[in-house]
Amino acid sequence: MTAEGSSHYVELAAGRFHYRRWAREAPSAILIHGNGGTWATWSRVAPALSAAGLDVLALDLRGNGASVKPPAGSYGLPEVAADLHDFIEALRLRAPLLIGHCWGAAIALALATGALGGRVPPALGGLVLEELPPDMASTRSQPVVQDFLRLMRGPREYAEKWVDLVCRDWHAADRRSLLENVYTTDPDVYLSTIEDGEAAGPLLPLLARLEQPALFLRGNPRRGGMLSDADWQLALKYLPGHADAHDVAGCGHEIHRGDHETFMRLVTAFGQENATGSVL
Repeated sequence: MTAEGSSHYVELAAGRFHYRRWAREAPSAILIHGNGGTWATWSRVAPALSAAGLDVLALDLRGNGASVKPPAGSYGLPEVAADLHDFIEALRLRAPLLIGHCWGAAIALALATGALGGRVPPALGGLVLEELPPDMASTRSQPVVQDFLRLMRGPREYAEKWVDLVCRDWHAADRRSLLENVYTTDPDVYLSTIEDGEAAGPLLPLLARLEQPALFLRGNPRRGGMLSDADWQLALKYLPGHADAHDVAGCGHEIHRGDHETFMRLVTAFGQENATGSVL
């Protein structure tokens, strides 16, 4: 066991999936990265949550990291949510917390509400939805998406200089993990995730169907956050009374990297209040 956790593989219906685990005899939390990410997205979050008393698992979603890579056209929300459902069942996790960023938040929301997969949702301890997009179609024009595409397509020297400049206020480990995501992401999978994900339609209305405790986090749209002020007001309208929402104005789309301290404070408090499940 190291700061990077321990590496594991599990066979699911779609193939072989990789995940990192910071194992404890404690309630479980599953970290779900966004489009173009891997477990490394959470390289600082995961050890901190483990130290706070959680059994932490960071999954490489299909097409990313060391997990199975189905062909383009296989990255819709129902398919990826089914992977997560299978993952929970295969590891026999009881009522885990789901902590998702962007596309990962959409996956967590789809699984929790049972809106797209046609299966009864698993028992969940709660959801942290960081920068949930209003829909996948709108992400095409988002600056953060266009920037990531340029980083993937350009030389490494360009990516390194861009990250050093634009992300200069981030912790060095977070800058390194972003570059790792850039270097290892398959552009075809990245674009297919957007195209296939569009079929799910608007995502914010699904918030009204949440029965689990939820923490909804938005970054500042004037700093690259995904949700406009109108989207934010719509999300607040849909969120049930048992959900909590925070507008994190000091950073953009990557709250867990851009304002790690605030992210950890909010998520740790939420986890300690709602993480009641355990490994069977």
